[in-house]
Amino acid sequence: MPDLLRRVAVRTVIFAVAMAMILPLSARSAVPVPATTQRLLDAAAQDASTALDRGGTGRAASAALSLQEVGAPVAVEQLGGAALPTPASVRARVTYETRPTPRPVIQYVSTPGGGTAVTGKATWYCCSAGWSGQAVVALPGALGGHYHAPPAVRYVTVCADRCVRLPVADYCGCHWGTADQKVADLSPEAWAAVTDAHLSAGVVHVTIYLGG
Repeated sequence: MPDLLRRVAVRTVIFAVAMAMILPLSARSAVPVPATTQRLLDAAAQDASTALDRGGTGRAASAALSLQEVGAPVAVEQLGGAALPTPASVRARVTYETRPTPRPVIQYVSTPGGGTAVTGKATWYCCSAGWSGQAVVALPGALGGHYHAPPAVRYVTVCADRCVRLPVADYCGCHWGTADQKVADLSPEAWAAVTDAHLSAGVVHVTIYLGG
């Protein structure tokens, strides 16, 4: 019997201690739940299909929650500067100056010039620098041929069908000292001045008076 009483007394003490520890916790649980915590609890209590919705409803809800957290909207940055002034238009003036093309001067002579006379074959060549379009002659070196830019420093008289006083404008090899030796090369204008033969003839016989 005494053992039974002791057991009852021990259990009574243990129960009293346990109740003393439980009562404060019960008092705390009676405090009202804050509104923020309640919203979280309500969200957790929602149906899983709604919480995990990836459709339009879920996106709209997510957007609504995000907008609640954003403060004042950020203004769009304006990158455009002030408009630049349009430069005034200027009309260009174009003037054309016409220069008369100098006509080649051909000096026909009725009598041959003086000095040494040399007879032989003459051919034609296209031109000499600075003498384009002019009636000129190129001579072998043995006859004093040498390039001269205008104006000429030396003249010779070349006779075929006509006699013409021509400036010596250039030098030609003219196969000098060979069986094909020539005494002159004539520009196309000089060819036409001394002979009526066409350029296609290629060769004309001439007499050159070296004294001019």
